Amino acid sequence: MMTSAELAFYIIKLIAGGLTAFVAVLLWSRTRDSSWMAVLGGIVINYAGIVYELLSDFKIIGSDRIMLAGLPLTSLFFALVPSLLFMTGMILMLIRKMR
Repeated sequence: MMTSAELAFYIIKLIAGGLTAFVAVLLWSRTRDSSWMAVLGGIVINYAGIVYELLSDFKIIGSDRIMLAGLPLTSLFFALVPSLLFMTGMILMLIRKMR
């Protein structure tokens, strides 16, 4: 069972992540820059990972049955893809500044 501290932590993560994702979507609609799009995509997928983790911890959705190297594929996706998108966005920004 989840303690009240863990529940409070999830609520804080959901509120902060939700506001961040909301602002990211607003910016997404205003920019067509590939580097910013990658960063904003990472923010949105990161928030989806928080929601997935919460639903999984509350047993609302089942655990991932597809494993890759002993790790659940969905959890691996939500752990790696945001960082890869952030890295891609920063690399694209650096490439543009070097030209």
